Formats: sequence, structure tokens, C-alpha cells
Amino acid sequence: MRKIFMTLVALVMTVAANAQVFVGGEVGFWRNYEDNHTSFTVAPQVGYNITNKWAIGLEFDYDYNYYDGLKVNGVGAAPFARYTAAKAGPVSFLLDAGFAINTYKAKYDGEESDSYNAWQIGVTPGVKVSLTKSVDFIAALGFLGYRDNDDPDLKGVGGHPYGEKGFGFHFNTNDLKFGVIYNF
Repeated sequence: MRKIFMTLVALVMTVAANAQVFVGGEVGFWRNYEDNHTSFTVAPQVGYNITNKWAIGLEFDYDYNYYDGLKVNGVGAAPFARYTAAKAGPVSFLLDAGFAINTYKAKYDGEESDSYNAWQIGVTPGVKVSLTKSVDFIAALGFLGYRDNDDPDLKGVGGHPYGEKGFGFHFNTNDLKFGVIYNF
């Protein structure tokens, strides 16, 4: 057992010494006073830089939506591949391609629903600004891909974690997320 533990410690130290691993996350918040709609997301992530252009990672998220009496809480996971499409000094333009699944429960005026699933597959454009050698600021806005869910009542509007069912390009402030990444 001790040999396995020491091997794992050595492996983690080797990976960290090569500055390949990153941790961080994103947060998003939106409030529409006219429609009485509030949403926010907290999404920590961990990843590994394969090359200067490619990285892989896994993001976990907690989503909350309130839409005029309807409350939706969800948790999810999203593996992704990150491609650096272009770089200009400290600024990099990113494309995150991946799959995400979210399990959520809705509550309307105190009456709780069954659990439902929502999922999406597609690409999210973003930007990364290197603040220091170890710290990067990231932002993402938009989505190109397919979204679906198995909730027969909400039909993809209002409180769904990934928004309306369908395929296309979605570019609005509900998809805006900011984050920070620390590179080891």
C-alpha cells in the first residue's frame, strides 16, 4: 500500500513540475427584473494541458434558476477538449468542445417535481488572458450545438439548465461565464 501511495505522490509531483495541470472554474449570474428571472452557475474545473494548443478537462457545475415562482436546482458534469485557435500576446482565443449532462429538480410554488436530465453537446467559444505565468482569466460566451432534456412539463423554456431544446447557435448573456485558472 505504501508503494502505491508513494508512486501516486511521485506521479502528481512530476505532472505538477511540468506545469501541465490546471484548476479553476467559472461563475455566471443573470437577473431579469421585468420577467422575475434569476440564474447563476458555479462550475469548478480541473484539466491537463496536452500541448500548447490542446487541453482536456472536466467541469462540475451547480445551476440555480428562478423564473416567476419556478425554482430549478441542478448538478452536472462536463468533460471537454479545449483548443487554442489563436494567440495574440497574453490573449488566447479558445474553443471548448464537449458533452455535458445535468440532473435537476424543479419546484413550483412549493410543489416538488421528479428529477430530470438535460444534456448538450457542442462548442463554446471563449477567451483566455494570461495575467501571470500561473494565473489566467477566462471568459466564455455562446454555444453552438445540440441541447435536449427529458422533462415533459417545462419543454426547455424558463428554468432549464441548458436552455431551450434544439440545435443552433445561442449567443446571449445567459451563456456568459467568467473564471480564473491556476496553472501548476
